[in-house]
Parts: sequence; C-alpha cells; structure tokens
Amino acid sequence: MTTPTHTRAHSRPATRRIRPLLVIAPLAAALGALGGLAASSSVFALAGAAGGLVWTALAALLAGPLLRLRDRSTVLPAAVALAAAFITTLTLGAGLVQHLMYPTPEAYLALMRSPASGGATGLYMMINPLLEWLLIPAALTLAWRRSRQRRLLLIGATVYYLQRLTTYLYFAPTVLGWTTTSDAVPLPQVGLWLNLDLARMTLDLAVIVILATTALRRHDQS
Repeated sequence: MTTPTHTRAHSRPATRRIRPLLVIAPLAAALGALGGLAASSSVFALAGAAGGLVWTALAALLAGPLLRLRDRSTVLPAAVALAAAFITTLTLGAGLVQHLMYPTPEAYLALMRSPASGGATGLYMMINPLLEWLLIPAALTLAWRRSRQRRLLLIGATVYYLQRLTTYLYFAPTVLGWTTTSDAVPLPQVGLWLNLDLARMTLDLAVIVILATTALRRHDQS
C-alpha cells in the first residue's frame, strides 16, 4: 500500500519539472505577443502569444532528450553557445553594414522605403527567431549544471532579451511605420533612431562576448 509520505516523495520531482514551466510559459507568450505587436496587429499578437505557449510545450517535451544528449557529449554546451555567438555576430554585422553604407538620416530612410530593405528584413526574420526561441534557451539548458557557465549565460540572456524588448517596443514599430506610410518622416526622428540603434548594437556586442567566453572557458561543475 502506498503511504502518504511515499506519494509526496514521488510528487516532488513532478512539481520541480512543472514549476519552471509556470515561469517560462507566460514569458514565452509575452515575447511572442510583443513580436506581433511590433507589426501593429492584434491578430499577430494573439498568434505570437499562442506560439509562445506551443513553444513551451515543445520545449518541455524536448528538454529530457536534450539533457541526455548533453550527458553523452561534453562539447555540446560549448558548441551551442558558440553557435549563438556566431548568429548574433551576423545580426550585428548586418546592422553595422547598413550604418556604414547609409550613415545619414536621409540615406537610411530612403533605404528603408526601397525594395532593397527586404533583404535585411528577411535576414532578421530568420536569425532572430533562431536565437530567441532555440539557441539562447538551449545554451541555458545545456549549461545549467555548471554554475560558472550558468551565471554568465543568465547575464547574456538577460542582456539579449532586454535588447529584443527594446526592438519590439520601439525599433521595429518605428521602422515599420516609416515603410507603411507615404507621409514625410521628420529627419531628426530618423537620426535619433540611428543613434539609439548604435547603442543597441553595443548590447549585441556584449552578448557575443559573453557567449563566446562561456563557450571557450574551461568546463567545470562547480
């Protein structure tokens, strides 16, 4: 016969597995909704929130196999962190190229309103979800038992998602506003956006340094 003590002991592991999801699910839903709101669409916001919840369910299902794979491969955590650093470098590089080629507000606004802006937009649409939903969470999961790597990755993830928050609340809606209207855009507004974007790039640079340091430093379990 199962005793109450025995039942409680078995329920603790299940509780420990569910508890993180209670935090992750609303954060993932909020991130997805913000992505939709950046396009000024309530439909996209609802779809993004639903996508965040679906992602949480998939992450819960895949976490076990991912951790077992980590136990078989000691280089996997470093490889994922290094891949995340590389992909973040691509976004930083694309932004820097745009600033160098179109340094003035007039030139940058003309670029954003031209068909040429579609290439950069397509690149960001592929890279950003890869980082937000796959590589950064996977790097955190794989390094969780290594306290030094965990601390670094938590700092890096915090900086990265703060950068994404500013993107969804200001940078993306502002640029989309320029491209979806034929009205004149004040050039000081464009100049401010460009200056703030350079500051945003320093966050990307910080994330790259943290991820690369995590990947290349000596592994430990302390």
